[in-house]
Amino acid sequence: MHRKFLQRLLLCMSLVVLTMSAALAQEGGRALRSGVPVTGSLDDSAVVQVYTLSAVAQQDVEIAVSNALGVPLAITLTDSAGNLVAQSVDADTDGQETLSVSVLADGVYYVTVFKAGGVGAISAVEFTVTATIGGTGSEAEPTLEPTVVVETTTGVTFQTGQFLSQSGLSVALTWNSTDDLDLEVRDPIGGSLYWETPTAASGGTLSPNVNQQCAVTTAESPTETASWSPGGIATGSYEVLVYYQQSCTNNSPASFTITASVDGTQLPPIESTINVGNVFVASFEVSADGSSALTGLSGIVTDLLPDSAENILASATPLQLGIPVGGVILNDQPYLAFSFEGRTNDSVTVSMDAAGGSLDTFLFLLDAAGNVVQSNDDLGVGFTNSLISNALLPVDGTYTIVATRYGKRIGGTQGPFTLNVASQALNLPAEFLALPRGSLEVRLLWNSAADLQLLVRDAAGDAIFDDVIEVRSGGRLAAQGNVNCRASTGTPFSYIYWPTELPPRPGVYEVEVWYQNDCADTTPVSGSLFINYNGQQIFNDTIRPIVGERYLTSFTITANNTATPSDGGIIRGVSDLDYASELSSAITLLPGEARSGIITQDNKFDVYLFTASAGDVFNVAMNTTSGTLDPLLYVLNATGSQVASNDDAAVGENTNALVANLALPADGQYIIIATHFGGRYGGTTGTYTLTLTRLN
Repeated sequence: MHRKFLQRLLLCMSLVVLTMSAALAQEGGRALRSGVPVTGSLDDSAVVQVYTLSAVAQQDVEIAVSNALGVPLAITLTDSAGNLVAQSVDADTDGQETLSVSVLADGVYYVTVFKAGGVGAISAVEFTVTATIGGTGSEAEPTLEPTVVVETTTGVTFQTGQFLSQSGLSVALTWNSTDDLDLEVRDPIGGSLYWETPTAASGGTLSPNVNQQCAVTTAESPTETASWSPGGIATGSYEVLVYYQQSCTNNSPASFTITASVDGTQLPPIESTINVGNVFVASFEVSADGSSALTGLSGIVTDLLPDSAENILASATPLQLGIPVGGVILNDQPYLAFSFEGRTNDSVTVSMDAAGGSLDTFLFLLDAAGNVVQSNDDLGVGFTNSLISNALLPVDGTYTIVATRYGKRIGGTQGPFTLNVASQALNLPAEFLALPRGSLEVRLLWNSAADLQLLVRDAAGDAIFDDVIEVRSGGRLAAQGNVNCRASTGTPFSYIYWPTELPPRPGVYEVEVWYQNDCADTTPVSGSLFINYNGQQIFNDTIRPIVGERYLTSFTITANNTATPSDGGIIRGVSDLDYASELSSAITLLPGEARSGIITQDNKFDVYLFTASAGDVFNVAMNTTSGTLDPLLYVLNATGSQVASNDDAAVGENTNALVANLALPADGQYIIIATHFGGRYGGTTGTYTLTLTRLN
């Protein structure tokens, strides 16, 4: 997605199925330093572990891996373009293995550790990996060369360099309103100037943020400027992004101008308009001789394919599953397509990892007709590599992977990448394969005899689950695995769908998984949740609850038949809500006072304050006045400790929230948080009234 910091994380998956999660990709401590042991673990949720090391040409590298259980492990070493440098497998099955190699070029290398082929089911393997670099016990520190050339597995090279500027480089965004617009400029080597990151390693700096959050505004030509001082300036493509963050007046479109100057030469200005919430992208290129020019690529960023489906399918190159391939994304080559043969209900994982330049990756997975099965921009917050994880293929046929970038055809980031594709045939019962198809499909599969309840709440607020198998909107429960601890044959699964002749109405939908009973099975639960809309997988997640926990996610269906998912996770209560940031602007309530509010997808909670004395008794009521809102209340003391909470005032009768007969223990200020069921993960929305009543 936009305004991210480019990371160089390669999820190498040769010879194994990639099930590595975004959480693993974000862990720290991944850089190996010479002579410093690093511990890791392999289990069902992390079948590979990936590390990085830096070395220079002709330097000797030795990687030693060991584990106390004697489990045979394998090691691979790849370069930054995804090319295999060396690999080694513990053939002696003693849990000790060493890989030794002399590297051919300066750069960052990737070390992948995984269980050797044929290893049986082992819950977890703790191991230690130690790198010895250069044989000297000290890690090499490669110097940054003025020109960097990366060659991919396809033979195409990508080059970045510098030129000596006398006047520097600048990019200015100017608009004529008090609205909150933001500028971001991404340089050719992966740096980003944005209000959250006002400096870049390439030497760039960003001026102060203007009209931020409408707090202090100016309509006198507000301007934000990214600039690089005279001296060495990176050559290549510069991407310029404009974000319309917030309207400070009437939500009208904002007009703006982008002006770029390179070494004293001003490029033609770019003028456009933008609506609230949209992102505009443009770019220009700087050559090795210091000359510069606009690319002519610009516009509002969308999630559309970078080309017609027909052209993409026709250009696809067949690939072999499990074998990494490389390529380069350029302004005149904004995507590459690769094809493979898939089978119904195969689980497919695709990773696209930048290996140089400024590339901000984006992935599409298409079926044989060119329909989008699934897409992904970022594998996690703060990471611009892309990951489609455990996509469940709907039918047999040829599938196509589109490797592209944020902004697609009009984007401005460039660079080489490595693509990994792995497929796993799931052992699913015949009943699962025979499930009726629908326009909206929610599937849950898990690994034990435990009773997990699947529930879907539709846009009208009606819930489908074990006790209500069909609702007015057409949603139906077609399968309920292990219900009431009745063990299923084979893999347990539950399935809720809307028939194709009864498409779901627009609105917000919630999906909940409740771990009701372990049914005397102590196996740690691991479930897979899949949500498909009109044949496209819009959401999937791995769920690992414990008994009594509820997992929740939501998605929104629009009037033009698109579906946008939200985050999902285990409901943790008030700790999920960043209420502290809103205390300074919270409304103070008086006894007997009623306040109106609204909960939306962009406003998950409201914060109120009141003052009480020890022994005071209050009622706090939150009642829905419109929409599907399922209210939830928390009352905290001044230190943030929870005093009381309530979800439903009358369970089974209505969903209004009531904290009744609350006797307060001490003098001071108290905090009320008005939210909805699920907190940060909830999907119900609507207006409400909040009433504080003193009873004594």
